[in-house]
Amino acid sequence: MKPRLPDEWKNLQATLNYIETADAPPTRANIAERLSLSRTTVSSLASQLIGAGLVEELKTEINGRGRPGIPLRICPERWYALGAAFTGNEWRLLFVDLYGKTVAEHAIQVKSFSKEEFVKVLLSGLSFMLENKPGSLLPLIGIGAPGLVDSNSGAIIRADDMRWRRIALGEIVLRGTGIPALVMNRHRASGLAEARFGAGRNVRNLIYIGIGTGISAAFINDGVLMEGTSFSAGEIGHTIVDPSGPLCRCGKYGCLQAMASSQALVRIVRELHESMSAQDKPIPQNPLWNIVHDNSLLSGELIGLEANKGNSVAVACMQKIAKILGMAAANLINTLNPQKIIIGGSLGNTGPLLTQMIAREAETQAMQAPLSVVTIAQSLLGNRAAALGATCLPLQYKLELLSGKKTARQGPGPPYPEESGKTTGPADR
Repeated sequence: MKPRLPDEWKNLQATLNYIETADAPPTRANIAERLSLSRTTVSSLASQLIGAGLVEELKTEINGRGRPGIPLRICPERWYALGAAFTGNEWRLLFVDLYGKTVAEHAIQVKSFSKEEFVKVLLSGLSFMLENKPGSLLPLIGIGAPGLVDSNSGAIIRADDMRWRRIALGEIVLRGTGIPALVMNRHRASGLAEARFGAGRNVRNLIYIGIGTGISAAFINDGVLMEGTSFSAGEIGHTIVDPSGPLCRCGKYGCLQAMASSQALVRIVRELHESMSAQDKPIPQNPLWNIVHDNSLLSGELIGLEANKGNSVAVACMQKIAKILGMAAANLINTLNPQKIIIGGSLGNTGPLLTQMIAREAETQAMQAPLSVVTIAQSLLGNRAAALGATCLPLQYKLELLSGKKTARQGPGPPYPEESGKTTGPADR
């Protein structure tokens, strides 16, 4: 369950938000003017935030008469956020400070895509991170997971690219660590990270498209991530692009994911090899043919890397999926009118070529008016984006987390109203 802030704390939240987003560290007078609050009220709110370790005062020099206003900023070294995300074949885990700066990182490969291995490696990684935390931890872990995720319960409802159904990941993390977790789709997490720290900074309306074993998107409208009524906003991988296309693992035919994911790219390379072999002609040498039947070596990511090196076979096969992805991007441009589309995911991050191909295809198919205002760019954060986006979840709820009651075992805890008979504030501790 997502932490909730009591209504009476809205001025405290607004004060914290302004301190965090202001172009320069504001003084109490600046805050009072911006939020239309009295200076006495702002002084009280600032004192609560300082007491919670979220805000600190900057030193000032006195020049001339009078005492200058003391600038306030987010305190970088008091609290840290922990996030983890499953990308490619590994769990990547990060500690960040309240500015989102990475202070520690850890990655562990997953040997198989079984649910048991997936969970076991995550818990092992979290145990390692918690044993080596750099300081006080915000009492919430952000998780970026594959598939359709219920972000209220923390359960993976389904992950068709993995053939998984119903994994109560949030409950598993709570039992294994004693700390609540918020879980969201890994590509949605990547979109949050790109919006806050990467290629989408200062962009209010953007779309992040993650392309890997699955395909999913993050729709950010006026700075807010759209989740949808049942959390499936952004599941573009299961939009039908060709009803006569291949069978998708979701049970339908011609889904974008079945036709343009990294797994689809592997299938296209193998089909090309089979076609060339059937012609009974010499097949030109190519590094891909040496491993074309080896499931442990041939991957969409490897093909993407080869394409970016100029491998003609890889380039031709990537162009086939880019044509379909470009059509999907054009439809999103026409429908949602974004300012920017960011291409990422394990396949999208293999190099600039796929993004360039998608952009060219979209330009031929999108309507001119929305096309004229959109930019299509590659992810800046690469395969770290999902884990960094996962840390955005505890960062987003830091005030809610630190406004709760204190326990001997865990320190400050989340203010779930059904668990606490009263609401306390940071200054009460």
